[in-house]
Amino acid sequence: MMNRNSSSRRCIRAFLIRWTIPLITGFAVWLSTAGMAQEITSTSSGDLQAAKPILFGNANQNPLAENGPDWFDSLVAPPSSSVPEYALSKPGPTLRLRGRIDADALGVTQSAGNKATFGDLNDLVGLRRARIGVEGNFTPDVRYIAEIDLASGNVVTRDVFVGLGQIRDEGEFKIGHMREPFSLEGGTSANTFAFMERSTINALDPARNWGVAYARCLPGEQATFATGVFQSGTDSNDFQGGDGSDTAATGRLTWLPWNEDSGRRLMHLGVALSSRIPDRGIVVINQRPNSPLLDLGDSSASPFASTIRVPATFQQLFNAQWAVVNGPFSAQAEWYGTFIDQTGGGPIFYHGSYLSTSYFLTGDHRSYLTQSGIFGPVTVARPAMRGFTSREHSQQLGAGAWELTARASYLDFFDSNTPVGPQGQLAGTMLPQFTVGVNWYLADRCRIMFNYSYAAPNEPNTGASSANLFASRLAIFW
Repeated sequence: MMNRNSSSRRCIRAFLIRWTIPLITGFAVWLSTAGMAQEITSTSSGDLQAAKPILFGNANQNPLAENGPDWFDSLVAPPSSSVPEYALSKPGPTLRLRGRIDADALGVTQSAGNKATFGDLNDLVGLRRARIGVEGNFTPDVRYIAEIDLASGNVVTRDVFVGLGQIRDEGEFKIGHMREPFSLEGGTSANTFAFMERSTINALDPARNWGVAYARCLPGEQATFATGVFQSGTDSNDFQGGDGSDTAATGRLTWLPWNEDSGRRLMHLGVALSSRIPDRGIVVINQRPNSPLLDLGDSSASPFASTIRVPATFQQLFNAQWAVVNGPFSAQAEWYGTFIDQTGGGPIFYHGSYLSTSYFLTGDHRSYLTQSGIFGPVTVARPAMRGFTSREHSQQLGAGAWELTARASYLDFFDSNTPVGPQGQLAGTMLPQFTVGVNWYLADRCRIMFNYSYAAPNEPNTGASSANLFASRLAIFW
């Protein structure tokens, strides 16, 4: 039976990992070639012109479509209200550039016990994210995203998938590398997340993996449902198997009990489950080892949470989520838990939670994406600079948007059934952490962030210690 299960998982991985990228690439090339060939065939030689960028696929709304500057000239001008989208045929596939840059400066002070346990964490300045990619539509009902991250100096796959269907109608199927539908903070883009990093308990979020998923927004956009089958890996691109890789079925359900004033007042409720079968009989919590302050992983990892390895046949992840928005004030909380069916030992249970709040001094508010059940971008009423906006028309300049944030999080990876480490040491961590921050949104797509965190990890072999973390970020996306 075990050999049969292993063979099935290898077949699933062979399809999801080895064939997904060639299928997406081949499909994109075929559609793009077909679309361009159609336009060339239907265009007379006298009317043949250089291709011009189309904003949102509508030439009538494109200020560059007629008698406007060339796109290459606009690259050196202040950022326009929208990123150009190229129509490869009329109608036909479209292509839009996307990307982001997060430049961080990080500092830390540690107690003597913290240095002895976790090492001397050096101050750092560097790129947290440096992503570049494309997105668009092959047809009105088929979209695609392909994005990589270059912050580590290597090419790391982020979102690479094709979506088929409309989420508001019969639902959308996706195949490729994408986020599993799980937590609220994990699903919310780092472009608009209220803190520089997600909470420490987000280590239990499966993040991005290769898979096939289905998502649907129910009529009225008061509820969403998403599910999928995924295959995780042990390397940054999720290509390689090994200890810690698994095959999973994940699902998430969200509901808006009330939503008023165009999203300025709402309440969000949600639950998520993920059933996971380890490929080699090993569950790994915190797949990456103790990280430096500038972590380049898909989801944030605390330098104070150690890696835990458990021989097991099954792992279950749980998540419960709540959020409320009342004008400039918002709050959200989540609880994470995991049950591990240990081989040769008793069951193991880890859990944690966080509560965060946000308040805009300038009266702005967080937006909510009703079709996805997550928080969306902040639209700055009076930006402090021109450009970097998501709107077509310029707004009156002002002070930008100022946001105050606070979060308390707790991670409990203590369990008496946890196996000891290779040198016989106890494994596990208990980590309370408190974070406060200030965000200055100069425009919709540009902000400066400041975070201060106090962490008090309790390690079973050396006891409690403390650290103060100071962080700032310049974040730009397009």
